[in-house]
Amino acid sequence: MRILPLRGLAALAYLIGVLVLTTLPGREVSAWGVSDALLDLAHVPLFAGLTLVTLWAVVGPRVPRLLLVTASLIAFAAIDEGLQLLVPGRFASFGDVLRDVVGVGIGAAVFEGMRPLANARKKESHP
Repeated sequence: MRILPLRGLAALAYLIGVLVLTTLPGREVSAWGVSDALLDLAHVPLFAGLTLVTLWAVVGPRVPRLLLVTASLIAFAAIDEGLQLLVPGRFASFGDVLRDVVGVGIGAAVFEGMRPLANARKKESHP
């Protein structure tokens, strides 16, 4: 397996963005005026997007790539949640990790669902 450089940079930038958002002090997050329920739900699309861009960046055999990326992002979700214990006004939540895992699953499912379209497009552009 390998990482395509520009795509890898996009995935890394997204991952850093997730870290920046999740390590903001609680006081700053509450100043946004967003409900806790909406903040909780935001985990799902945030991690679905991270999964999509990471799977796009990593090339290799389909099943090993899918397993490696999803396992890595689930581990990242747990570590990221644990890091919040070090941030003033933030706390770790098992529920947030579960929402992250749901996002990873959705992202992987969308990516796999798009594979036939991508393969058809490749065949059209390379007859």
